[in-house]
Amino acid sequence: MIHDDVLSLIGETPIVRLRRLKVENRSEILVKLEAYNPGRSIKDRSALFMVEQAERDGRLLPGGTIIESTSGNLGKALALIGAVRGYRVVLVVDPKVPRSVLQFAAGLGATLDFVTIPDQHGGYQGPRIERVKALCAEDPSLFWPDQYNNPDNPRAHASVTATEILADLDFVDALVATVSTGGHVTGLSRTLKQHLPQLVTVAVDAIGSSTFGHPFSTYKMRGIGLAWKPNNLDHSLIDRFHPIADHEGIATSRVLVRHEGIYVGESSGAAIFAALHYAHHHPGHRVLVVAADDGVNYLGESFDTDWLRRHGLGQVLDDSALCDPSGLVRAAITPTHQPMLFETSASTISRTNFAP
Repeated sequence: MIHDDVLSLIGETPIVRLRRLKVENRSEILVKLEAYNPGRSIKDRSALFMVEQAERDGRLLPGGTIIESTSGNLGKALALIGAVRGYRVVLVVDPKVPRSVLQFAAGLGATLDFVTIPDQHGGYQGPRIERVKALCAEDPSLFWPDQYNNPDNPRAHASVTATEILADLDFVDALVATVSTGGHVTGLSRTLKQHLPQLVTVAVDAIGSSTFGHPFSTYKMRGIGLAWKPNNLDHSLIDRFHPIADHEGIATSRVLVRHEGIYVGESSGAAIFAALHYAHHHPGHRVLVVAADDGVNYLGESFDTDWLRRHGLGQVLDDSALCDPSGLVRAAITPTHQPMLFETSASTISRTNFAP
């Protein structure tokens, strides 16, 4: 097949059944591998959709400039789009962004604007966004996709990604997806629940994230969690929320590559660990996990033994239960935190500890 440009390769990502990281109770864990997008992540989908909508309504003109705050994958996606369509791309980044991400974006011609002063928690998300706002105030012609609040982000997944899933799968009992901007978990759940009313949506986040209103504290996993609730996260579409510890998510990503041959990022490891927990307590269920990106971004970090020890994550290396499929599957029975059940109404969301 001949494609007109590389952006036409976005989408139609494969779904793979896990063979060794599974629970022996007739449950099935399937993983949709978004690393097969040309920019190596699910953010290719939302970035292209947001850009195309902005082109249609005149917010982004030919030869214009796209600006965004990013810690990784959205920046790569925007840099790719800019290179193909002739846009200047300015990415506001920080010292925690993996070097491979910066090199990827810079190689595509993006301009990197560094924020070096963190907030009171040691994080950079807030300061990065303030920098974007300041630059947009100086130059109103800049197009800011604003991935946390732009409704075109979840619409991309509601209209395209979910349609792919429905074409590939005749049924699925549970959707497990991570939360960062809220885009893909909201968009996917919205459409899939229309076609599969009994679907259970499990939103996965890092312990320490404030996405669901908990006090913020630092964590090591990237591509997951926020210091605030993004407007694109629709709580009414979430059935369960499962916070995952750093060692659980990172260990899962490492075991997955060693024993399934699948490189995924840290957030995808967290989602698969949550899926293992769900599968333990739901025999015979089919569970679909969305793996947002691959592990290449993290080869010098969470896949590196020296990095893990420097960052206090030696447990991932030293705890035998976290180093092989059978041990990890058993560890998922009693995770660090149990998932929580959401009971939603028109105006309130109550959180209760959920005993499977």
